[in-house]
Amino acid sequence: MRPARPGDRAAVSSLQQLISEPSPELLDAWPAVGTLLVSVDTADRPVGYLLATGDHVAELAVSPEARREGRATALVDALRARRGDASLTVLVHPDNEAARACYEALGFRRDGRVADAFEDADAIRLVSDPSDQR
Repeated sequence: MRPARPGDRAAVSSLQQLISEPSPELLDAWPAVGTLLVSVDTADRPVGYLLATGDHVAELAVSPEARREGRATALVDALRARRGDASLTVLVHPDNEAARACYEALGFRRDGRVADAFEDADAIRLVSDPSDQR
């Protein structure tokens, strides 16, 4: 796990295709507006990433062959370490049960709905306060 480098852009862009509501424009702007962390394989190639704007997790993806290895946990923990005592938030599509389960396992709890957050639906807002963490 490490901060992303400019050379990671193509790999992260490929991983971004795994998420249901990608924001390529946010990825394009990450050096100026956010934090991009990558989980890498033994050859230092990104197999997962977390893109955050401030205390908001905008995107989190791990390649299918690298799942169930603690990579999402490591990425969120690294963001928490960077953010200190700040609460973290994430918006999840209501149909994305796998994402909700992942975030809940990471200590996030449901905090409400955000109207029209996705093209076809409201979002479920999850929050993780430092006191809520695993």
